[in-house]
Amino acid sequence: MADDVNKIVGVVERIDSFPTVDELSEFADKLAEAVPERVTVAEIGRSRGGDPIREVRVGSGTRQVVVIGNPHPNEPIGMATIRHLLGRLTADDAQSLGATWHFVLCIDPDGTRLNEGWFAEARTRTGVARNFYRPPAAEQPEWCFPTRWRGNDVGTPLPETRALMGLIDRTRPALIVSLHNADFGGGFFYTTGGDRDYWTGLTDELTAAGVPIYEGEPDVPGARTWAPGVFELPTFQRIAETLTAEGVEPLAMMYGAGIRDYAAVHETALLVCELPMWVDARVTDDTPSGHSLASVLCSTATAYEEIADIVHGVLDRLADRLTGRSPFERALIDTVRALRGNATAKRSATDSRTATLGEIFIENYVWVGVARLRAGGMLLRLLDEAARQHATTQIATERAQFAAIFEKWCTDIETNAPGHPIPIHRLVTIQSAAILIAAIRLNTNLPL
Repeated sequence: MADDVNKIVGVVERIDSFPTVDELSEFADKLAEAVPERVTVAEIGRSRGGDPIREVRVGSGTRQVVVIGNPHPNEPIGMATIRHLLGRLTADDAQSLGATWHFVLCIDPDGTRLNEGWFAEARTRTGVARNFYRPPAAEQPEWCFPTRWRGNDVGTPLPETRALMGLIDRTRPALIVSLHNADFGGGFFYTTGGDRDYWTGLTDELTAAGVPIYEGEPDVPGARTWAPGVFELPTFQRIAETLTAEGVEPLAMMYGAGIRDYAAVHETALLVCELPMWVDARVTDDTPSGHSLASVLCSTATAYEEIADIVHGVLDRLADRLTGRSPFERALIDTVRALRGNATAKRSATDSRTATLGEIFIENYVWVGVARLRAGGMLLRLLDEAARQHATTQIATERAQFAAIFEKWCTDIETNAPGHPIPIHRLVTIQSAAILIAAIRLNTNLPL
């Protein structure tokens, strides 16, 4: 299998930037013009902002495979991966692996455009933060599918979600691959099944590219560990039951079911690829720290609450100047909610085992560091937006005061955990290989 995967992936040339929404769309159009007998581009819906959501179909096999780009708009590795695979799969009909491929170029074009300011910049953690946007949970297309929970209807599909629903119902896919990336840490995968060969095959791609395997706890509540770096993608019910057991109200944390729940009627297998943009060898340091894991998680909870208090304070003091129309305002309100919920979950941990130095590093500079940079970057963008609309002394004062806090957070990251940026071509190679490993297993009737 490895030889087949390597042959199709080929050599990924150096990539200096992530493609924008328009650049990837233009690439697909040119490809369809060049090989119309192999490539079809179609609009499957419109975003809330009126942007077309486009599907590129390649191949004519009986098995249907859906690949989703930018399920979160701050995660553009998948767009670069889709661009590469489109070029490879259209070069030779035999490379379609008996499948019809449906590439959703970018499921959230509105949010992606708000991140494009850092796509072509030198990737530093703080540089990305200054041009960062991540939508609130209620505006994330992949987690707004309709379902029921304890007699309640849950989930109001966004237009982007409805575009996915239509594609899933029309194609009844055997496999859906969702292309995510994380900011910092190690690489990992979510699947709905498989076996040891499958899971090892996925993580071997990380090792081959020099990306550490993430061996901590999964970031989705209720996920079970299949193997180091591979987790089961849980259902909405499992997630909700886990949150309830942790003392967190599920319907306050979740705005709908995931894509696994909606596609279950078609017995669709799922693969989620999570790759970091920066790495640091300290995440895998298994030296005992002398501190209990529960106490470390409690410290993380305290840090989350501090971030939430700072952001909430600014939003509260500027309430009469904010309208709710800004995507940054809505994202920050949701960030406060999520941070408080995550703090509650962290405090509920009772694991008395000794934390490793790697686990402490992850808590301090992956979870807390990421939370500070994301919330801080979006709050500065909101304050700049508010200043353009209402140039008041109050807004200028709030911005100056928070900018000083944010600069301290940035200095901490750049001093203690700047990370080493992973070349984009290596990230694309990993994601491309993971997709093809799953597709080849599908073509040979191996479990996914």
